[in-house]
Order: sequence, then structure tokens, then C-alpha cells
Amino acid sequence: MTNQPTDAFFAAWRTYRKIVDTNYMFHREIGERVEETLRAAFGDEGFSILDLGCGDASVFAPRLARLRPNRYVGVDLSETALGLAAENLKVLACPAELRREDLLAAVGAGEERFDVIHTSFAVHHLVTEQKAEFFRRAAARLSARGLLLMTDVMREEDETLPLYHAHYVEWLRRDWSELTLEERETTCAHLVENDMPESFSVLQAQARAAGLEAAPIAAFRWHKVARFTPRAG
Repeated sequence: MTNQPTDAFFAAWRTYRKIVDTNYMFHREIGERVEETLRAAFGDEGFSILDLGCGDASVFAPRLARLRPNRYVGVDLSETALGLAAENLKVLACPAELRREDLLAAVGAGEERFDVIHTSFAVHHLVTEQKAEFFRRAAARLSARGLLLMTDVMREEDETLPLYHAHYVEWLRRDWSELTLEERETTCAHLVENDMPESFSVLQAQARAAGLEAAPIAAFRWHKVARFTPRAG
């Protein structure tokens, strides 16, 4: 008898690892920009970080270890992913606190403020109004020197959601050749059924309404990095 949720996780995880290893979603370039941004913001000072949708933390943990945060809280809905993250995050100098919780609930829970709220390829699963609520809650959880650092897929400004799905799926099927046909089709189906990215201008407007200023950092096709900081005044 198999544990179906766990089996499904590891099947998806193996596919995701292939996507990361082949750099189809530009994880290397994005990781460099994220590390550069955090180093520029905090230098050798310690900082606290809330990592929303941390997954197994395999990509972020080595870079974060070089930055030496003094507090790390990781949140994910998958218990299996959190088990893997516990091992991967042992490279940090500080203890890693891991919580099994929904992203939106986690960012709104409690009163602790963080210097960094980090999220990677997670917010695009929220519907539009949930994204606005995410920014409102995140703004309330940032310290005075805090920043929200978001890596995610974002639609082009003239691209509807159906067009985004069509364009991304076409690219994936054509260029992600290291994946098997089954892996490509499973990934395409997941994307069309679950991904609801906004354009940067929509996220910028939502963030501004929540009291945050948005600044683009990097873009690699639809995969973008943006920084959000509390607005002065």
C-alpha cells in the first residue's frame, strides 16, 4: 500500500529538480540577483527572514547560508517538503523554524516583524484579491528596515491570462527537452490549472495601496524578481 500524497509529492519533486538543474526557470540567475539584493541591503549584519512557500529550500539554503541571517522561519503546506527543508537548512548558522501553514494565513498570523519576507514562485497561485490581501498583511509584518523580496512568474503588460498560459505552454513543450513527454504534459496541466500570475503593474498598484513601493530587479522571460519596501511618509 502506498502513501499517495507522498508519492505524488516526490514525483512532482523529481520533475521540479530536473527543471531546476537544467535552469529552465532561470533559478541560477534569479538566485544571484536575490543574493546580491540581500547583501546590498544588510551587508554583514544579521537579519530575520520569513520564507513563504519555502518548499524543500534546496535552492535558497546555500545562498542564504552565505548571508548569515540570525533568524529564519520557513512556511510551506507540504509536510514532506518541510522534512527535506529541515535537512537542507542545517547549513544556516541560526536555527531554522519550520511551520506547516498556508502562505496567506502565515503572513497574517502573529505580530512578529521581519527584516525580510521572501517568497519564490508561490504568490501566483493566489487569486487577484488574495494577492492584494497578501501585500496588506506583508506590509504589517515588515520591520522598519524591512523588504519584501518576491520571485514569481508575471504576465507581460499586454498579455491576458489565457494568452500567458498558451505562450508558456508552447515554450515549455518546445524547449524543455530534458523533461520526458509525460513530465512536460504534467507540468503544462499543472500550470494551466493552478497558475494565475498578474502583470508587474497590477502587483505594483496592489503593493502601493498597501503602503509599499515596488521596484523591479530582474526579468528572465516571465520569471521576475521584484523588491517591495515601506513607503516613506
